[in-house]
Amino acid sequence: MHLAERPDLRSGMKARNVINQIFLTLASSDLWSESLTVKRSHFLRTLLSIAVLVILCASIPSKAVAQNIMGPVRIGVASMITPVDAVKYYQDIVDYISEKLSVPVEMVQRRTYDEMDKMLEKGEVDAAFICSAPYVKDRRKFGVELLVAPRVDGSVFYRSYIIVHKDSNIKTLADLKGRTFAFTDPKSNSGKLYPEYKLAKSGYTPEEYFKKYIYSYSHNKSVELVAKRVVDGAAVESLVYEYMKKKGSPYVMETKVIEESPEFAIPPVVVSTGISIFKKEKLREVLLNMHRDPQGRRILDAMLIEHFEKVPDSNYDSIRDMEAFLATFKKPAKKKTRDAKTVYFGVIPRDNPRIAYEKYQPLIDYLIEDTGLDIELVLKRSYEETVNALGHGDIDIALLGPLTYLEAHAKFGATCILRSITDKNESFYRSVIIARKGSDVKKPADLKDKKFAFASLKSTSGNLIPRYLLAEAGIHLRELRSYKNFDYHDSVVKWVLKGEYDAGAVRETVAEKYLPLGLRIVASSSAIPTGPVVVGPRTPYVVVEKLRRSLLNMNKSKKGRAVLKKADREIQGGFIKATDSDYAGVRRMINDVPKTCGAGCHPKIKL
Repeated sequence: MHLAERPDLRSGMKARNVINQIFLTLASSDLWSESLTVKRSHFLRTLLSIAVLVILCASIPSKAVAQNIMGPVRIGVASMITPVDAVKYYQDIVDYISEKLSVPVEMVQRRTYDEMDKMLEKGEVDAAFICSAPYVKDRRKFGVELLVAPRVDGSVFYRSYIIVHKDSNIKTLADLKGRTFAFTDPKSNSGKLYPEYKLAKSGYTPEEYFKKYIYSYSHNKSVELVAKRVVDGAAVESLVYEYMKKKGSPYVMETKVIEESPEFAIPPVVVSTGISIFKKEKLREVLLNMHRDPQGRRILDAMLIEHFEKVPDSNYDSIRDMEAFLATFKKPAKKKTRDAKTVYFGVIPRDNPRIAYEKYQPLIDYLIEDTGLDIELVLKRSYEETVNALGHGDIDIALLGPLTYLEAHAKFGATCILRSITDKNESFYRSVIIARKGSDVKKPADLKDKKFAFASLKSTSGNLIPRYLLAEAGIHLRELRSYKNFDYHDSVVKWVLKGEYDAGAVRETVAEKYLPLGLRIVASSSAIPTGPVVVGPRTPYVVVEKLRRSLLNMNKSKKGRAVLKKADREIQGGFIKATDSDYAGVRRMINDVPKTCGAGCHPKIKL
């Protein structure tokens, strides 16, 4: 090999060229004058030190650069310019960055923008894909910094679309007054800020304008809600809508765009304030050059992204202008008040909002017709919010799980009036531990040093009971490699099927749905009483009696059975009378922590 071809010597040659240039520059400058107060010998020693540093820096191998980045790097994903189903591409980006930096890089996904904002503020993620409006708020609140932004279809801008069903006679946003509407996220620019701004310009708030509105927490779920006529209209991001359209989504084909917003700056990639300059610039360098190599190009092509580029903060000024207008919009919102005309029916969020509305809105419609009451379905973001809303009178009646009922009863004196019958004509259900087919997890005892996925912390079948199943097998939380609680049972299944977790815990009905996709049930619990229908302490007696009679008789009519058929499998058989004593066994499990239970295995609840 020729000497000039050796990497170590090439870097040395570059260093000597730099030093020679320094000498030539200094020799021709006034710095070499004898009139300088600094003695020549001291100057030469200083110059020699600089030269040594140049040589050392130039000769550092490229892998040493990565050694200066303390891993793992954590990258958050909240706003996606592709549908949630395409989250795998973000994992591909994360893996690509890891390969280029030669350090572990972890993807951190959150359901809401608010959750990701808090992680950025605390420095719990180094960088994140976030929505444009949260960037503006985060920049103002704690100084989050732009890193890069994607260029899609020749532009670093996008729009908000107002969509309706393709067969709808609704032609403008004005026609949606008094209808049902889906926003995406309370902090979304295209899915909330812009449509709210548009209403405010006409003198309205969402509470006044729409008969009812919901949050889907996903642009593609909003499209699906409109396609299935769950809501009359929705505001969605043009990037996601156009992506779904190009990929042939059947849901997009069932909708149409009736209004488009002006252009807004595209959702960016940002970095937290605590990130080092070196790490920030290396991340930026990888993303800016991603389109230049075949591997990066393939990932970007799959996401319909041309490349990442630097964008100025001023691109986001139009969003700041909308926020400023809404901040000065003084017209008070006509919030819904508690009265005898509206009954609020809650359901614990075991499913994502789209699925929950599909399962339970037909039930609400049936009850409205059968009882003559004005009833509204209420979906809170967590089990705890649902229980508190019931106790404080914001919800009148709710379908709860055994654990959430017992908590509502202990805290607020809530009363169970009915319990459900399953599609198997049983008044009980089971919690199951699941794993992938082909996995070496054959029984709970095999879970030592494995990764485990639980459902919500307040879930009976997804968290409480499976911890007992593990404890009975001699497996305590400290003996798992890691574990995590997810919002929904479906999320647990999906993470297990992806191989991110070795096993998980869900309701038996959820597991059975995924068995054909490669899932296996490892263990089942004893019978658990089905979840009760619970009324709050402030619910009027006349309302309670009307709802009780209607639900008890529902499976006796053809129309009622047809509605139940569309609902969750655990209520498809109808309802029977229930008392608090039906849940005495679950209460004992909560209050009597088994001696075999490991540290932290049992929820910190006393009922």
